[in-house]
Amino acid sequence: MKLISAMTLLACASSAAAFSPVSRTTTAVSSPLFRSSPLKVATSEVNSAQTAANGIQQAAQAAMTPFDISKISMIETPAAAYQILADKGKSNANMSKVKTLVSAMIGGAYVGMGGMLSLAISGNMGGVAVNNPGLAKLMFATLFPVNLLLALQAGGQLFTGNTAYMTAAVCERKTTVQKLVRSWAISFVGNLIAGIFFAYLCRYAGVLSGGAAELAKQTLINKTSIAFGPIVVRAMLCNWLVCLAVYLSMQAKDLTGKYFGILLPISTFVAIGFEHSVANMFLLPAGLLCQGPGGSVSIMDAITKNLLPVAIGNAISGSLMVGALFSYMFGRLGEEKK
Repeated sequence: MKLISAMTLLACASSAAAFSPVSRTTTAVSSPLFRSSPLKVATSEVNSAQTAANGIQQAAQAAMTPFDISKISMIETPAAAYQILADKGKSNANMSKVKTLVSAMIGGAYVGMGGMLSLAISGNMGGVAVNNPGLAKLMFATLFPVNLLLALQAGGQLFTGNTAYMTAAVCERKTTVQKLVRSWAISFVGNLIAGIFFAYLCRYAGVLSGGAAELAKQTLINKTSIAFGPIVVRAMLCNWLVCLAVYLSMQAKDLTGKYFGILLPISTFVAIGFEHSVANMFLLPAGLLCQGPGGSVSIMDAITKNLLPVAIGNAISGSLMVGALFSYMFGRLGEEKK
């Protein structure tokens, strides 16, 4: 009887092993005389069940974990964008004098490219501009923002943007006032050198001629005919928009978003008629070159009646309305004292 029971048990075990996936695998690599025992089958099933239970537990934990939308969002939060702005100021502050100068010259050349593009198109609209002056101004304003995209994405550095960068870095204690002054001064000089040189290149190449030359001359006259107070205010309002364009471009994570963040504020200030010192570093020399000797506007007029007051207004708004204000909104200046 015991022998029959043992044989029956062995037959049952063999049948169970034959229908077990694990046993079939084992059978394929083992001798038919040594198939898996019921204990091994049970152990395999327990392990499979444990693995499934662990998978369910991990899925439940993942479902309960708060979803971080920033990982898929195409924009940074306002606070995160401000920190990027301040970090950019720290990076500029630690840049060598020579590298800062070269970067500023590159940025000034980029601004000249945008300015020349706008002069070339808007200045040659002919009767369209006469009958629809607003359309010519809109065309100028729409084309001009390409310069800031180039400056921000291709190694350029602008005095106007530095007024916000460096102030934010100082407010967050990432740099010093001394480095701020140094950065402002070097970037201003570098932008000016490049703006003048690019205007000479365009005049020499023959592209600053015809309608573009006429528009450059008229722009020079218009920009040097504004009283000191109003032109400073225009400059303040201008760089408020420019630094907002820089800030919005830092919020975007893709190039299309960056360009639209730049396009709207920059085209706004151009169309309204606000004053941008770095743009004028190209437009004023261009107008002076086109009017020739004996023109109605002198180099000193261009400096005292436009460039210097515009630089003052740009520095005030970039540092206060963006750098310091955003530090109060999103950074250290706005932290509540405990």
